[in-house]
Amino acid sequence: MIRIIFITVSILCSTLSHAQHLLRKTVTVNVKKQPLVKVLNSIGEQGQFHFSYTSDVVKNDSLVTFSAVNKPVKQILDQLFGGAYQYKEVSDHIIIIPDFSKQFTISGYVQDRETGVKVVNATVYEKQQFISTLTNDQGFFRLRIKGSDRNATTITVSKDLYRDTTLAVHAGVDQEMDISIKHAPTVMLMPVDIGVEKTWMGKFFLSSKQRMQSLNLSSFFADKPFQSSIVPGLGSHGHLDAQVVNKVSFNLIGGYAAGLDGVEVGSIFNIDKKDVRYVQVGGIFNVVGGKVLGLQAAGIHNYVLDTVTGLQVGGVLNIVKGKMVGLQAGGIYNNTRDSVKGAQVGGVFNLNGKNVQGMQAAGVLNLAKDDVQGLQVGGVSNISDTMQGFQAAGVLNLAKGDMYGMQVAGVGNIVHGTAKGFQVAGVFNYADTLRGLQFALVNVADTSTGYSIGLLNIIKKGGIHQLSLSTNEITLLNLTVKTGTKKLYSIFTAGYNPVANKKAFLFGFGLGHIFTLSDKMYLGAEFLSPNLYLGSWEHLQSLVRLQPLLHYRLNRLCSVFAGPALTIYYDEQEVIRKTGYRSRPGAIGWNAGITIF
Repeated sequence: MIRIIFITVSILCSTLSHAQHLLRKTVTVNVKKQPLVKVLNSIGEQGQFHFSYTSDVVKNDSLVTFSAVNKPVKQILDQLFGGAYQYKEVSDHIIIIPDFSKQFTISGYVQDRETGVKVVNATVYEKQQFISTLTNDQGFFRLRIKGSDRNATTITVSKDLYRDTTLAVHAGVDQEMDISIKHAPTVMLMPVDIGVEKTWMGKFFLSSKQRMQSLNLSSFFADKPFQSSIVPGLGSHGHLDAQVVNKVSFNLIGGYAAGLDGVEVGSIFNIDKKDVRYVQVGGIFNVVGGKVLGLQAAGIHNYVLDTVTGLQVGGVLNIVKGKMVGLQAGGIYNNTRDSVKGAQVGGVFNLNGKNVQGMQAAGVLNLAKDDVQGLQVGGVSNISDTMQGFQAAGVLNLAKGDMYGMQVAGVGNIVHGTAKGFQVAGVFNYADTLRGLQFALVNVADTSTGYSIGLLNIIKKGGIHQLSLSTNEITLLNLTVKTGTKKLYSIFTAGYNPVANKKAFLFGFGLGHIFTLSDKMYLGAEFLSPNLYLGSWEHLQSLVRLQPLLHYRLNRLCSVFAGPALTIYYDEQEVIRKTGYRSRPGAIGWNAGITIF
């Protein structure tokens, strides 16, 4: 080998002026069973030059029978060596070296070492040239290899559940061989998850042979600077494309690689078995069996079997089986089986298998099966376990656990836990335990240490649910409903005065607070903002009424009350009295009645 290197350097350093066209000289050879070294010496003496070669390239002791009259030296040499060598002229020497451009074929059968049974779909490959084939249904293989600058090369046989077997073969010589492979020990057999090959896209776009080869070569991978392909298996890396991590990858239709450490573009699809870093763009879809770091964009679909850190954009949907850290945007749907830390934006809905730290926004629905810490905005609905932050929906918000922050919904909010913060809805709010504020037409809680503001507030344990019949200086008959807690209860009241020439209607809403004086007595401080009808809707009276009412409990379900009242009118102008109706009452008044429940 050292001599070959020396000779090659000499070739590069020599000048054309030294060339003497030695190979064109004519000589005569007529020998029978003579050693090759003598034949070469005879040719050299006739042509007045010398041969240079190594003994491992040219076998001196091989016997030659040959005849040629006045033939060029090159023609005689080609006939002697069968065209397997190249010749270089340097000064008065002809250097004989192997013709590395020639191909040779390795063929044979692969069989089980213990049973002798032929092994089907075993991968036979040469690592340096990235050439491979699979054994057929009789266990036969044929592998064409380019010549190399070495006298020997190696081929490897790999098969799932078997040990890898590597053999040395002579370079430049067609040869046949039978190869025996041995089962791997049981302790070495690990469950194999092929990953991308098991997805429906992998099954559809990859052939059974490609999937089998990927399984056989699960421990062999290489790095390459560039690859291009038309479809998987038809590209610069041939059938071993799935074992290469590329720096730059261009796929005219689609590609199948081990991974990416740079930029990958596929006009239709990209399929990578392991990690992808930096930029991956697929016209229709991308499938990655490992982690994604950087930008992943597809016209329709991105599918990642591990985690994504960076930006993932899918025209229709994104699916990530691991964690998502960064921004995930899908035209219709995003699905992250693990947690999201960042933002998840879906045109229709988002599904998250664990917790969200950041933002979830969807045109219809956001669903987080675990905690949400941040912002959750859904055009229709949001569903989470524990909610810490802000939850806003056009229709409904649902927190299966506790809620710390604020819920805003067009229809309703539900917390199956403790609501500590604000619940604001157009129709109803519900919380197991309320430690904040509810505002809706109807508010419901099992227990409450907070405040519920609405027409109807139902606190199941320790709440106020009262119905009062009363009279006052304005209306003779009044019906009032009070719901909420002692800290704050809502009041809805309606009254009518049937006395001739003193008719009046009173209706409105208010708030109240209870001060407990003893077991039998308590004071209700009430603020009302009712409306008074005195025969004209155009001159409907809006007023504020303050009334401290002292209650005395007759029993657990009934109490009587009485107290003064102060009425303040928004409009100071006296209303013209209508026939049959009373004039506007004065500012000082009273209220008395009975309360049940």
